[in-house]
Amino acid sequence: MKENEDIETMFARFQTLVSRLQVLKKSYTTSDHVKKILRSLPSKWRPKVTAIQEVKDLMTLSLRI
Repeated sequence: MKENEDIETMFARFQTLVSRLQVLKKSYTTSDHVKKILRSLPSKWRPKVTAIQEVKDLMTLSLRI
């Protein structure tokens, strides 16, 4: 996530990258996408990321804003 970037902008950028990868026949699971987004969040999000990882099954979590 870029400095001073909001979550909606970051997610839109992420979705663009995923779409471009699909054109190149590269695919990843939703779980991989969730993990990549959680890892990309800045440290101020760390408590929320930890809570999501502890409470949610990342294999079944969807990407919705």
